[in-house]
Amino acid sequence: MTTNICILHVYDKTIHHPEPTVYKFIGVYSTKELADAKAIDYKDTWGDQWQHIVTIKALDDYIEGVTND
Repeated sequence: MTTNICILHVYDKTIHHPEPTVYKFIGVYSTKELADAKAIDYKDTWGDQWQHIVTIKALDDYIEGVTND
């Protein structure tokens, strides 16, 4: 069985660069829904200029018996 983790970062979308230059790590969550909810809480506290990114990764890079070595 594969266990996924959801990694939450935010960045200031008012910085006008082609790529966001500074990501702030917020936390790791068991579901994307929990990560999205935390991002909404963050925006409510610190303002709407923050955009969030959730990266979903397989724990230990293990997916259905295949590793990324």
